[in-house]
Parts: sequence; structure tokens; C-alpha cells
Amino acid sequence: MKQLRATLDFILYSNIFIGICAVALTFTNQLTIEGDIQFDESCWFVLFATIFTYSYLKFHNSESTIPSTSHRYWALKYNQLAKNILLLSLLIAVCFFFQLKMKTEIMVAVLAAFTALYGFIDIPFTNPKRKLRDFGLLKTFFVAVVWSVTTAIVPLENSFVEPYMLVFLLMRRFLFVLALTMVFEIKDMKNDEGYGLKTLPLIFGVSNTKLIAQLTLFVLMLINLVQYFFFDISLMNMLAVNLSLLVSIFCIQTLREDTSELWYYFVLDGMMILQFVFVYIATKYLG
Repeated sequence: MKQLRATLDFILYSNIFIGICAVALTFTNQLTIEGDIQFDESCWFVLFATIFTYSYLKFHNSESTIPSTSHRYWALKYNQLAKNILLLSLLIAVCFFFQLKMKTEIMVAVLAAFTALYGFIDIPFTNPKRKLRDFGLLKTFFVAVVWSVTTAIVPLENSFVEPYMLVFLLMRRFLFVLALTMVFEIKDMKNDEGYGLKTLPLIFGVSNTKLIAQLTLFVLMLINLVQYFFFDISLMNMLAVNLSLLVSIFCIQTLREDTSELWYYFVLDGMMILQFVFVYIATKYLG
């Protein structure tokens, strides 16, 4: 039992799990566009870039970040391992970055610059010094935008996608990640309040934040229906995605202020993997 828990802790706190979640979202789009999965250099880049970014954000010690989290406790306990993961993921991400097309590299570089301002570098001309993540409401939308571009556009660099379909994929990814990010703020309420951040749960309360996130997913379900009836998306794909959204709505409903963070990291983040699994089954066996 201890070995199993140690393995789960490693997968979670090393940020390998969130990296797998990012790749799962890229696979979902590949299945939607091409009906198949291709684990190419862009997917490898998404995997290791996600691991590096989350590792640095969670392990980096600064005044504007949470002083004590399970991720940081794990990194402190396995300090050398955490440093090795951080360095290795950076090196591999850089290697695959230079295998991307030029236009994709430029887009990734722009995202990297904004991500640096989000969690690494203070915004110029601000007093006191602040990062983008210190603006409570802004960071929620920022995370959704970065995830949308990273998992919807970057992996499709070798595919021809109609502009309207690309807009739809971006919208679908943005609203999905936005809803998950909203409820993640519930987990950080005490720390955010201590730093004077104005996040959704602190402004509207836990129940209203859950409702806003659920309504966001419901709107996304309606968008999927419109896409099926008026544009080019299969019935099975629409049903698979909407079913995963219904499961996400249910999981959000169960959240409380004292909900274990493992529920957030494994279950809520796991909704990304679940959506991929549903779409894969629908495409390969029911389509």
C-alpha cells in the first residue's frame, strides 16, 4: 500500500500527471479532426513543456506564491529528484521546440513570454512588484488561454484545419479549461485571501463559483450541439464530449471548501483524460 501511494505521489507531484492531461487534450483534437492519434514532436513538446512549467511554478519559492503546498513538501522531501525532473523536462522541451515549424515556434515563444510574466517575472512598472498570477480574476482567464493555444493549435501544426473548425476547437478548449480553473480557485481560497487576491470564490462564494463553472460547461454543451447540427462534427464526437462535460458538472457539484486536494488533482484534472477516453471510444468503436 505504501509503495502504491509513493507511486501515485510521484506521478502527481512530479507534474507528470498534468503533463499527461495536456497530451490527452491534444489527442482529443486530433481525433476530432483526423480520426486518429499521432504522437509527434508537438505532443512531446506539450508534455515536457507542461511538466517544466508546472514544476517551476509549484516549486519556485517567492513572496507571491503559496508558501506551503503538497507539491512543495514533496519537492523538499525529494529535493534532488525534483530538481532533476525540472532540468530534464526543460532540456527535452527545448529539444522538441526546435523541431516545430517556425510559425509554431513564434507562437510558443509569445506564450512563453506571457507565462514568464504570469509566474516567473514581475510585470514592469508595477509598484509593488506583481506577477500576472497575482491578479485573481485575470489569472483564471490567462490559464485557459494558454492551455487552449498549447493543446489546440500547437499539436495541429501539421494538419489542415478549416478556420471555423479551429475557432470551434479553441472555444471548446477555452471554456472547458476555464470552468476547471474556476473551481480550482476554491482549493486556494485561504492562501489567496491571505495575499489579498480577488478570485471568483472570494468574490462570489463557493456555491456561486461552482454554479458559474457548471453554467460554463452547460453553454459548451449547447455550442457542441450547434456545431453538430450546423457544422462538421460527428454525432458520436458530440455525444462523447457532452457526456464528459456532464461528468465534470457532477464532479464540480461535490466540491466543498474542505475537499481534499487529491480530488482536484486526480479527479478534476482527470476530466481531461476522461474526455479523451470518451472521444477515443466514440471514434474508434462507435463512429
